[in-house]
Order: sequence, then structure tokens, then C-alpha cells
Amino acid sequence: MTALQLRRIHREVGFTLIEILIVMVMIGAMLAIAVPRLNLQRYRTDAAVQGLRSVLMQAQRTALVRQYDVVISIDTANHALQWWEDSNNDGIIETSEHTRTYPLNDAVRFAVPPIGLDSIVHSSVVGSHLGTLNGLPTITFHRDGATTSDLELYIAGPADPNVTYRAVQLTQGTGRTDWYLYNAQANSWKLGGLQ
Repeated sequence: MTALQLRRIHREVGFTLIEILIVMVMIGAMLAIAVPRLNLQRYRTDAAVQGLRSVLMQAQRTALVRQYDVVISIDTANHALQWWEDSNNDGIIETSEHTRTYPLNDAVRFAVPPIGLDSIVHSSVVGSHLGTLNGLPTITFHRDGATTSDLELYIAGPADPNVTYRAVQLTQGTGRTDWYLYNAQANSWKLGGLQ
């Protein structure tokens, strides 16, 4: 084989530096166009609403399995849920009983939407029989899975709340939770997870 034939064979199996650079520039240009179109706030807010639902469902499960009340307080100032377990069922939260804090993530906060799920709302926490604990709106999950109140929690992402309002609705008798997305154009709510 001659040197010319060897160069042709070698050239056919690899890429030149210029070809690699051209491909990298093209990928960079496509990313520059695509990334601003991604609405990361929507995904962060969806994750936060799923986290809220998860805490409420876990509180119900814990109350059912362990047969004692689990108290959830909504700390709107610090954008978190407070969890207390009344392990001796005396109705008093003692320092020896288990407590946890579940903050909302990624700058998501409790917020008042333009319209609630069923009517106009004036608070990010709505419930017909909400109690209070340490000055915070509170619900209690009982040993049968029911709660002391129905509950609606409203949250929003940090960028554009009209795009990222979400709601969690808890049914008092069953402890069932659903989540909703706000549609600013229709000024209405849509059940989350549905297309």
C-alpha cells in the first residue's frame, strides 16, 4: 500500500477537527433556540404540588397504620408544611412526639390565585373547619383516615404565577387529594395529569 492509500483509509474511518467543531456549533445553536422555550417553572411547580399531595397522603397513611392522629399545619410565611404525630392520642402535641417540616422547593410559594377551585378565595389556605396550632391553619388526620376539615392549598412558581398556579384539594370524609392547574386564558382550573 502506498502512503496515499493509507491516508484515504485513515480519513474514511474518522472525523476531522473541523467537522467536529461544525457539529458542536450546530448543537449549540439548536440549544440556544430550544432552552428558552422550556418552561422550567412549570415543572418545578408541578413537583411542588406533587410534594404537597405526597405529604398529605403520607399523613393519612401514618394515621391509619399507627392508629393515632397526625396533625398538619400550613406555614404560609415560611412556605412549608409542619407535621406532628400525636402518638398517645391525648390531643396535645408534646416535645417527645415526632415532628417534621416539609418546605416547598425551588422558590415555589403559597399564593392567592385570581379564582379558587369553587369560588373566589382570599387566602392560599382554604378549609371549612380548619383548626389552628401555634397560630397556623391546621388539619388533623384521624385513625379512620378522615380529616377534621376539607382543604384547598394554592401555590405558585416564582416567575409568572398566572402560568404556574397549582392547587391541592383534600376531601374531608375520605382524605382523598387531587391537584389542579390554573388556566389563565380561561380563568379556570383543570384536573392535573389530564391532557
